[in-house]
Amino acid sequence: MPVFIISIDTLRSDRLPAYGYGKGSTPAIDAFRKDAILFRHAFSPCPLTLPSHASLFTGEPPYIHGLRNNLGYTLEPSHRSLASVLKEKGYETGGAVSTFVLRKETGISAGFDFYDDFMTHSPLESATSWQRDGDLSRQALSTWIETTHSTKVFGFLHLYEPHSPYSAPTAYSDNRDPYDGEVSYADAIAGRFLDELKKRGLYDSALVIVLSDHGEGLGDHGEKEHGIFLYRESLQVPLLVKLPGGKRAGESVDRTVALTDVAPTVMEVVGIEGHSAATSLLAAAPATERHVYSETYYPRLQYGWSELLSMIGTDLHYIHAPKAELYRYRLDSAERQNVVAESRRGAASFRQELRKISDGHPFAQPRAADPEDAKKLAALGYVGSTVSASGVLPDPKDKLDVLRAFGSASDHFRSGQYAKAAAMMEELMRANPDFISGWGLLAESYRKLGRQELALETLRIQMNHSPGNSQVALSLADLLREMGRYREAREHALLAKESGAAFVHEMLAMIALAENDLEEADREAVASLASEPDRIQALMLRSQIRRLRKRPAEELAFLEKASEVVRRRHLPAIRDLEFRRGEALLQGGRVPQAEQAFRAETIGFPSHLKAWANLALMVGVQGRRAEARSILDEAMRRNPGREARKLAVETLLTMNDREGAREVAARSAR
Repeated sequence: MPVFIISIDTLRSDRLPAYGYGKGSTPAIDAFRKDAILFRHAFSPCPLTLPSHASLFTGEPPYIHGLRNNLGYTLEPSHRSLASVLKEKGYETGGAVSTFVLRKETGISAGFDFYDDFMTHSPLESATSWQRDGDLSRQALSTWIETTHSTKVFGFLHLYEPHSPYSAPTAYSDNRDPYDGEVSYADAIAGRFLDELKKRGLYDSALVIVLSDHGEGLGDHGEKEHGIFLYRESLQVPLLVKLPGGKRAGESVDRTVALTDVAPTVMEVVGIEGHSAATSLLAAAPATERHVYSETYYPRLQYGWSELLSMIGTDLHYIHAPKAELYRYRLDSAERQNVVAESRRGAASFRQELRKISDGHPFAQPRAADPEDAKKLAALGYVGSTVSASGVLPDPKDKLDVLRAFGSASDHFRSGQYAKAAAMMEELMRANPDFISGWGLLAESYRKLGRQELALETLRIQMNHSPGNSQVALSLADLLREMGRYREAREHALLAKESGAAFVHEMLAMIALAENDLEEADREAVASLASEPDRIQALMLRSQIRRLRKRPAEELAFLEKASEVVRRRHLPAIRDLEFRRGEALLQGGRVPQAEQAFRAETIGFPSHLKAWANLALMVGVQGRRAEARSILDEAMRRNPGREARKLAVETLLTMNDREGAREVAARSAR
């Protein structure tokens, strides 16, 4: 029996037409709902991707499997996952994920024969380096399914849409709320995957589950995204289960259920007993009221505020915080009326239940995080460094002003408005100097503005507040390298070397290269590739070293390897890769291939003026003068301004096309 799980990250159930939303457009999920059982009140154990998926696969809440945050925790083999159990029973197991948060190194990939999580290609790229378009994940998993040899196949597809930033393709975002647009795009990807299963004859006999790991705040209680609070909008998730042969198609279940119920449900349907202590979704309603546990330690670990715990029953939702909250969530779905004062007995019962859990399963601090991992998570919108918090901690509800200001500054930073981000963070940090995470955003804002000394001073303040923080040490190393202070840069990079991260070796290679120590640079680049053989930045570093050593054939070999990784992994174009490849091909006299490489660079990066110039030259030397002029016209059209016109004139003169150069100069003068 085939089994497939589609996890749509950050999807609120109340933003789906299948759950009564009137503005959404999700035709694929609507059609799937007719074949499936819909669970109206399903809840996540944690509003964070990694802990929630660990619970999905193990059937265990976070206090059992031990993953309390996206950073600093690993799923240990003793917590056997769904993929591991199915593999032992003869299943071929494959997964494809769309975010770095679910990378193999977290242990979440245990039991998968195939697990495609590759989306990183440079430590200095933007947030898009650490996530990928869900359709690329769909393609990767579909390609793997084609290689399977029986119907005993388990496929896991993870889509990062509609996680922020909300930037769906135009066809899905026109005239829609940005979040709804991302939901529509995720629906389209899921629909394509379901259609492929039907074409391969796998759908009808399969157990197919569509769900989300957690919801999204969308400002309902002051939080735009997720991780801080435990209100219904962050915890209630869609959960639709299609049984083999269409059994119970179209049914709805009203009782309270949890994502921890998914693994035992799969086990029951495929006929495997004793997987976990959790309850199958298909079991009869329990005689006593079901309580679903949820938690978030994100406020404590990332901001130094109090953690939050919650219990959700049939009608009541209790949130344990410095200022406790209790809601009748089925009557008050927006959770606006805190009834803790009038229901003290009910609140006390929930509180006692939570205390037993906390006493029996003490919180374990995260281990020192790989600095590279922290940087990537920060790029995805999660605060990237942990803080050590103890004693009486503030209630996150009382820090909404800090949260809003930090969120607004982060939005400005992500949109390239670095001056606005810096100004907001300066004001915020004056009033909240102990808000350790804020110093990092302020430093990055200064750096983007070219204010290196201020960035350096700010990072040192952050390091003083968080001594020994390897992520901050690497940020300092990168900045010092940029400033030409190589000895200090190396000292800071070495503080994190014990982690063995590929990025640490890559940083040391870049420092050595800046010092013109080619032998040391190559050693560190080799060390980086030893842990991540497909690491494009390290491959490009090795090619650059060969170029400086005047070994064009070896330079080209490394660039060809990097280009092959991009094609094989379906990665977005990497700036300068095809340009440098074109120059190496040209050195070898391979003019037509060089032309193709330069053309690829202009397609991927239209602002790369030198690529346009080299492309025009390649075409011109082959006698296609009119085409060369047309290429330069396109370059000027795509890059209006003096710099592009000047380069066009210089290129035409190099081609000895004085007439064309005069025409461009005359147009510029008008």
